Amino acid sequence: MSKKKKKGFEPPEKKNSVVGDINVTPLIDIVLVLLIIYMVVTPVMINKMSVKLPEKAEDVPEDDVPEEQILVAVCEDGTFSLNREVMELNPLIDKVRKKVIRKVANGDKGVVFVDGHPEAPYEKMVKLMDAVREAGNQAELKVRIGVATLKEKEDFRACTPIEKKETPPEPPVETVPG
Repeated sequence: MSKKKKKGFEPPEKKNSVVGDINVTPLIDIVLVLLIIYMVVTPVMINKMSVKLPEKAEDVPEDDVPEEQILVAVCEDGTFSLNREVMELNPLIDKVRKKVIRKVANGDKGVVFVDGHPEAPYEKMVKLMDAVREAGNQAELKVRIGVATLKEKEDFRACTPIEKKETPPEPPVETVPG
């Protein structure tokens, strides 16, 4: 009698077929390394992204803006204005320098607010900010520049003159002969 081989289960290494199992060990290693990197980098990113937000300030109506406030602006046509008075750049620098010196002498901070029309050329805004900084350098003071928020065309008023309110004339006082 001849010995016949039994057909049955043979281990996979003896077969020439492909194994259908996925080896997830390298995937788990990669995920754990990424998790550790994320945990280490996150606190550093939070410290770098911290923002110093200003405290909430009271809204001041536009007519009640203090006279000592300095507001320079670039108008739609590229001209410049100081406290809603349109002027050339060189006289503007001189007036800003004088106002900053007066403001610092009174104990206030040397802050100049810069505003720009939404249609104003960008290079004019940069030129104006450089001019304000130069005015502070001429006065040997450090000028802080505050940039106003972007407004809609209808809301931009930094180049329109302030309307002066006319006071009604007082009635004449009648004297009664006595």
